[in-house]
Amino acid sequence: MAAMRTLLSMAAGVMLIACGSDAPVDETASKAAEMRSRIQQMEDSLFNSGLFDQRNAQALLDVYKAYATALPLDSLAPEFLFRAAGVARSMKDPQQSIFLYDRIIRDYPSWNKLADTYYLKAFVIDADMDRLGEAEAAYMELIRNFPDHAYASQARQAIENLKYTDEELIARFKAMEADSTATAGQ
Repeated sequence: MAAMRTLLSMAAGVMLIACGSDAPVDETASKAAEMRSRIQQMEDSLFNSGLFDQRNAQALLDVYKAYATALPLDSLAPEFLFRAAGVARSMKDPQQSIFLYDRIIRDYPSWNKLADTYYLKAFVIDADMDRLGEAEAAYMELIRNFPDHAYASQARQAIENLKYTDEELIARFKAMEADSTATAGQ
């Protein structure tokens, strides 16, 4: 808990600096470096333990968002939001995950992982929320924006699969596997 308070106070300090304080730029860079170092420590602690700790995951999620809010122009801001969306999904909070993906799409339209962001947003709507119409629209948005990306072909397949129930999909995959096994044996 003390670590969380330290991080939040660092984030507040960085926000004050970023919002027009007369503090030198190198102080902002120093605070950002401190926050990145602490994020790394928190990630190591959370991801290297054998068990998923909900409280530590929430603390990491909060720090990711605080970093992006304090330093929205920093090149790591969209990356930390992207990681935050993944943590939110792991915490069974698909709504927050989608909110964070939308924030990346809105605030960082030229980010190099934008296609991934669109795909994961659609996937979360599809797999975690089971909102087929919204999922199809989200997959179509990816296809429209990145028609030649590898995720576009996966999105097309996902749209095709939306019309089947889980049982029908399992039967189709078993049939495809049986066909490929039979073909390989010839």
